[in-house]
Amino acid sequence: MKIILKIFLCIFIFNTGCDKDRINDSFNDDSSVANINGKWKVVSYEDYKKSSITVKSDVDSWNGMDVIISFADDSIWGFCTTNSISGKYTLIGRYIHIISYGGTKIEQPEWGNMFSSVINDVDSFEINKHQLRLYYDDSAKSITLSRQ
Repeated sequence: MKIILKIFLCIFIFNTGCDKDRINDSFNDDSSVANINGKWKVVSYEDYKKSSITVKSDVDSWNGMDVIISFADDSIWGFCTTNSISGKYTLIGRYIHIISYGGTKIEQPEWGNMFSSVINDVDSFEINKHQLRLYYDDSAKSITLSRQ
């Protein structure tokens, strides 16, 4: 009986591990990648408290419009669905601070609104050769981008 109880307890602990780790299963941070320079496309939004992932097909994106952002040294520019955007940022290790962010004010679908509403709250990131993950809300949520 004690063995069965121990097995059950081990399985329970294993299955109730950190939700962030479960969502992160396919994402590995590569410490050798020191900056976020490059062109990136938003592919998903993660909520670790709710264990949920939102992709473009889950919300209104007006026929698949994308959020495509370029980072270079300290500048951001690109398109947030219907709007041109630009801004400035700083990096210290794996921490990021968005100094300024703005752009045109054309109405945009929910997919664009999701990005615009959280980009100023981003505070850290993880990166590898193919993906960039921007964390916000005390790392309880993130935006995952793929390299273009």
